[in-house]
Amino acid sequence: MRILRKKEVIAMQMYEVTAMAPEGPEEVYQAVIFAEDEDDALNQLEEQLKEQNIAHGMCMAEEV
Repeated sequence: MRILRKKEVIAMQMYEVTAMAPEGPEEVYQAVIFAEDEDDALNQLEEQLKEQNIAHGMCMAEEV
């Protein structure tokens, strides 16, 4: 007997993510990443910024 298991398919979207300077309107980091949703994109951005020791303020993600 063969047991079939459903595989969860997660749709990934492309997001342009931007991190702004702690004070001021300058962008300190910008990238395009694949993520499940906007929250996932922002979480990935935060991880990248932390790994690279980039000080930042507000972060944004926009689906491309």
